[in-house]
Amino acid sequence: MEADVFVGRETELADVSALLERVRHVTLTGPAGVGKTCLALRLADALEPAFPGGVHVVELSEAPTDLDSLAETLADAIGVRREPGTPALRGLVEEFLARRTLLVLDTCDRAVGATGILVGLLLRSVEGLRVLTTSRQRLGLPGEHLYPVGGLPDADAVHLITVLAGDRLGDTDPAELCRRLDNLPLAIRLAVAEGSPDSCGTLDGLAACLDGRPVSTAGLAAFDGHVTSPDELASALEGRTVPVAEREIHASGIGAAPRERTGAPRRHSSMRVALGWSHELCTPQERLLWARASVFAGTFDIEAAEEVCAGGALAAKDVLDGLLGLLDKSVLVREEGEGGVRYRLLNTVREFGLVWLERLGETDEIQRRHRDHYLALSARAEMSWQGRQLEWYRRLVLECGNMRGAIEYCYARPAEYRKGLDLVGNLWFLWACCGMQAPGDDLLQRGLDLDHTPSPERVKALWVHAWVSIQRGDLVRAERILSECAAEDADGYATAYVSQFKAHLAVVRGDVVEALRLIKHARVRHRSTGNVFPGFLPTYTVVATAMMLADHNDQAVSVLREGRELCESCGDYWTLIRLDLLLAQAEHALGNTSSALEYACTSLRGARLFGDSISLMEALEVFVVIAEACADDTFAATMFGASGAAWKDAGVPPSRSPMIASRFRAAELRLRGRLGRAEFDRLEARGGSIGLRDAVEHALQGDFS
Repeated sequence: MEADVFVGRETELADVSALLERVRHVTLTGPAGVGKTCLALRLADALEPAFPGGVHVVELSEAPTDLDSLAETLADAIGVRREPGTPALRGLVEEFLARRTLLVLDTCDRAVGATGILVGLLLRSVEGLRVLTTSRQRLGLPGEHLYPVGGLPDADAVHLITVLAGDRLGDTDPAELCRRLDNLPLAIRLAVAEGSPDSCGTLDGLAACLDGRPVSTAGLAAFDGHVTSPDELASALEGRTVPVAEREIHASGIGAAPRERTGAPRRHSSMRVALGWSHELCTPQERLLWARASVFAGTFDIEAAEEVCAGGALAAKDVLDGLLGLLDKSVLVREEGEGGVRYRLLNTVREFGLVWLERLGETDEIQRRHRDHYLALSARAEMSWQGRQLEWYRRLVLECGNMRGAIEYCYARPAEYRKGLDLVGNLWFLWACCGMQAPGDDLLQRGLDLDHTPSPERVKALWVHAWVSIQRGDLVRAERILSECAAEDADGYATAYVSQFKAHLAVVRGDVVEALRLIKHARVRHRSTGNVFPGFLPTYTVVATAMMLADHNDQAVSVLREGRELCESCGDYWTLIRLDLLLAQAEHALGNTSSALEYACTSLRGARLFGDSISLMEALEVFVVIAEACADDTFAATMFGASGAAWKDAGVPPSRSPMIASRFRAAELRLRGRLGRAEFDRLEARGGSIGLRDAVEHALQGDFS
């Protein structure tokens, strides 16, 4: 492996170079392994012509923590000549006064306080001095400008691992491996070293270490770890010492750092050592919070952190301070968006925390508390979904990793199977309404296979699974699941749902009489129990579809508009998507093209808000039918290609109603006839290349030119 390979960072190099022209002190911050040192050294080389007084690079990984000793060490490293008895600080000032100078202080973490004071004194005394520091936390000076350094962009990360590994990548997907390594340059370099011919021969072994298992022997090995004793662990977390750092971090000492390195410092010898350095910088409470927060998959909020991580030595009131401390030390990442402020551990940082959590003996307890929090959250979401659909969708999209982790915890323990089914069933709206049919299908099927004991949780999971199966076009399986649900539902809890989804299946078969009989029964039961959604309101789609099959389009429009009014009054915006899609078809059948297009666009906009890919794909087919009828052949053929490619990418058969299926096929045949084979194929391929998101945008604009 070439130690001096440097990839990318053009933006960072330009940004920091420009920043040092305007300000006097810049600190490169970021997590372990992100490449702060490499970036600083590259900047030192690039900026040398701009500093007549020279560029001095000094590594402070083993720096003393008192000001006088630090000044002495720095003066000796730079080679400052001074008379005996002259304070080191004065010698440094005199050294820097003559000409414009850049001082690069690398790895200030251990002496961050003394370094901050020294840098402040030097900057106040020497006007022409510029200082570039690297640290996992800020030095805290008033004039300090922080420049966060993140992982490499995807393309640069892939380029780096490809250059370093060559043909040793084997069948490993470099982009996926880099993603698991957070695109951290050090982690990528170490991954390649781990996969060198003198170890496992390829990188497959490392990929297996990062396959998402919480803590395993492979996971421990990935951090070059050895198991500490319980006493050592307790000492580390209580702040008496940190075994990892004390035993494993041996830097090459203080001094002027060489511009070209032939090897990495000891703290970069493994990700475990690099992260152990960060671990040592943390307070006892921060270390405990780090270990416990590693149970979260993806991002989490302060509410979750307090409920899951507080306890024992870490009080709930101290969790926020702990999070802020971990942020300041580049252990946590802060993200802010529509869902508010959330926090995240990088994959490598999380794996390190999971190792410590296991050694603490708290893994099962924290995972159980994590499960309890997300089970309660799923129940709250289900209870208030009807009136706050978009709010809950946007929140729970951010929690998918955590929800899945909570479900997997239950599925791994026979005594918890029922709670796993409960959690999966609570999230029916994600699986059926929000484009997550594939993961929902998998989780529902696995849970049902694990626990065959009849229970309310299992009955609910069965009708939800039937609904998802209908969405995915597996009507035979849906019929079987509904029969199983009816047989196990001794208390009649799911009777209305069984009738509702059997009515849907009857409509798809074109059996109008049976569909209306079944849906009438479902509507009566839903009314009697006050089940507005997902019970009563979605039944309007079955009633309207049956009327359209019977060629009573005027009546279908009236039913759909009545349903729209109820949905708007109840805050059921997802069912509005389905009703508007049917209104577009009914209005088109009545010859009302402008109304049809308006409803189709409204449906598309709503489905896009919910990430409802099934409704988006069905709406694209409605656009094909309307555009073809208006002789807009280019638009229609392009949309035909886009919808076909989207269904293929989804991996499920199109779930078309009988009306749209026949009209869609007829439109295709007419388009092929009018355009000719070559032109139709060209436009179809063009549509198939743009992707679902862009296809929806083009459909809303009505222009593919």
